[in-house]
Amino acid sequence: MKSYLNELKVAVINQDLKLLEKIIQNDPEFESIEEAMEIQAYIKEAVKLLQKEKDRLSLEMQKIQNLKKFNNQQKENETFDFKA
Repeated sequence: MKSYLNELKVAVINQDLKLLEKIIQNDPEFESIEEAMEIQAYIKEAVKLLQKEKDRLSLEMQKIQNLKKFNNQQKENETFDFKA
């Protein structure tokens, strides 16, 4: 199934996560061992790409959590002296 391989190549080369998601919904079909090995190599690259995206999102989530903590600390430190 050359179209599976071609779509996989395009998705990995373009780092297109949406296309990768679509492609992995289907089982790969291949006509030769060479094609299967090529698909396997691109799947490994896709996994690396997804791991990289996961790491990026984890870092962004950590930044958001740190900002929330900072914001909460600022709110706790804001006290008003109504006695004055």
